[in-house]
Amino acid sequence: MSIRPVNYEARYQQPIVALLESVPYKPLLWKWQFEETPYAERFNPVILVDDADKVVGFNGIMPIEATEFGVPIDVLWSCDFHVSANMRGQGLGKQIKRTLIEQADIIMSFGVSDQASHVLAKMGWHQSESVYNFRLIREWHSPRMLAFQVLQWANVIRGALCRRSHSGDYSIDVRSQLPGKKAIDYLWTVSKGGFGKTIARTHEYLDWKYQNHPLAQYAFVCAWRDGILLGMLIVRYSRGSLRIVDYLGAARDVDLKRALIRKCRYQWRHARHITTATSDEELGQCLLDEGFFRPRSRPRFFVRTRLKDKARWEDNWFIMAGDSDGELLLAAQDQYSAL
Repeated sequence: MSIRPVNYEARYQQPIVALLESVPYKPLLWKWQFEETPYAERFNPVILVDDADKVVGFNGIMPIEATEFGVPIDVLWSCDFHVSANMRGQGLGKQIKRTLIEQADIIMSFGVSDQASHVLAKMGWHQSESVYNFRLIREWHSPRMLAFQVLQWANVIRGALCRRSHSGDYSIDVRSQLPGKKAIDYLWTVSKGGFGKTIARTHEYLDWKYQNHPLAQYAFVCAWRDGILLGMLIVRYSRGSLRIVDYLGAARDVDLKRALIRKCRYQWRHARHITTATSDEELGQCLLDEGFFRPRSRPRFFVRTRLKDKARWEDNWFIMAGDSDGELLLAAQDQYSAL
């Protein structure tokens, strides 16, 4: 039996969805995730078929725009990797990944499983060591949870002792809709140069990913001064849990970040716990100062590049929980389970 790669055509959609049977809500996401993105014209996933033109392997991609200190770079996200159960162990996974790395200079994957991380490492992908989870727990039912509460209070006390004087002149509101295109794009334009490598958080991108998600609802915590948008956290509340998924604003501004986090804590004071993930050291410190703690578990962020320079392309990324497809799938799962 010969296996060959093919270009994506609409007739392959249903067989691919069938292959991804472990994600029952994928049919509800497909058009939005792959065909309605701002970069849909670049959607060219890796598809393997057998002699009968049956799909036996798939690796989705999410094309994006990204910058390094404000300068565009060629990157995309890898997502939805799957090989047919009766074809595993025959090297199809490696064949898919070899084809994948020809799609862009830099390929990224976020939220990688234990098994997949070993495969990627053997194939020249490199894991970033800068991404961490953060949690705030407001209830305890065991000695272990009580220990986390003690840790959180210790962080609050330490944060209070180290707290910078906050100017207090932000006007912070919580919205169910994004601010306008002009406000978002201006903020992205003036802030993007302060970040190393990061996804381009334009209004078009944020509108697609969060405001138009077909299953999830997000809220937008916005800080203003004199009518100008200075910063924003994007959050999702579901079944007693608040998840901070994205940040737009200055790369370095402790007061702004702490004010936004504090607003989230107050606005969703009924949330049993608040979670997020980020590679931003300053934002991580602000979370700790506001009473969060950093668990031992860490999300895995891998990068593979075909560039031949000596740069560590897995380093100096600004990553948030909402990046890649992990958050959009988790949001869909939460809503799908509630139906």
